[in-house]
This record gives sequence, C-alpha cells and structure tokens, in this order.
Amino acid sequence: MELLKSWPALIVLLAAVVIVAGFVTWKRRKNPWYHFEKMLRRIAREADRNLMIPDGMGGQIQLDYLLLTSKGILVLDMRNAPGVIFGGDRMDEWAVMGPGGRYGMKNPQESLFDRLAAVRSLAEGVPVSGFVVFNDSSEFTKGVPSHVLTVRQLGEMYAPGSKNSDDKLLEAFLPHWQKIHSALRAAKGS
Repeated sequence: MELLKSWPALIVLLAAVVIVAGFVTWKRRKNPWYHFEKMLRRIAREADRNLMIPDGMGGQIQLDYLLLTSKGILVLDMRNAPGVIFGGDRMDEWAVMGPGGRYGMKNPQESLFDRLAAVRSLAEGVPVSGFVVFNDSSEFTKGVPSHVLTVRQLGEMYAPGSKNSDDKLLEAFLPHWQKIHSALRAAKGS
C-alpha cells in the first residue's frame, strides 16, 4: 500500500531529472566551444590548457592550449569574436562586425609568434606549429590570415590519419612533450 503512494513522487522525480539533464545537454551544445572540446579529444593525444611557460627571456608567457598531435606540438590561441572579421597578416588592427556592433582587435598573430618561439625553445627537434582559433561563428569574408583557423578547419587539418603511423609519430614526439613538462615543473619550483 505504501509502495503505491510513492509511485507518483518517483515519477515526478524521474521527470525532473530527465528535464534537468535535457536542459544541461542543450545548454552545453549551445556553447560556441562545445565542438572544439569534442574535436580536441579526436586530434590530440595529450592536451594542456592555460599554461604558463618560460618565455626564454627570464619571464613567462601564457598558452591557451598546448597539444601533442601526430603532426607535432600544437599551440592554440583561442578567440571568441562572432561576426565578420576583417584582418590580415600585415594589419596591426582587425575589425569585427558582430552582433554588438563594430569593434577593433589587435592582430592576435603577433602574440602567437611569441608563444611559438617560447615552445620551440623548449622542444627543439620536433615540429611546433600554432594557430589563432576562432569559433565557427566567426567569418573571414576578405580572406583568412595565414595563422588563423576556425574550429572546423582545425579539425579538418589535424584529422587523425592511419592509426599505425599516427602512433609512431606520437611516440617520437613524446620525449619532447615530456621535456616541456619538465621545464614547466622546474619553473613552478623556482
């Protein structure tokens, strides 16, 4: 008899759990970086976020993402600028025409080059590349600068190849990855 009285409460509780789970999933997929995080798991064997590494001049420099991929070590600078972006390799200031109107942005490639130099100094002998990555709501209508990609383009460029060759390359790059992390631990200890 008591069991029959608790069924309606259980049904309401279960319905509430399903509604909350559905809302959380919907909200997460609406996040402009949802596909980026999903893609990272596909293209990178190892991934670190928000690192401070030695800059080679006695200071430190911040990295948004540092990835170990089958093509080497990848440095990513993330930008969220929904709308149309007008920028170029030799332009100091880029213009963004977004939902909130027009605004300027300093050319993000310049700081990317500093980050690449810092990583290359720690990982000699391994390919190190980097890109400024905009989410897919950004559009470059007048041409894309050389070190800029959208999330979709990054996923296409670093799509996994054959498992066997990717594994061999990753194993070859792993000592360099570990060397970077040794330098990070040493910098934290000082």
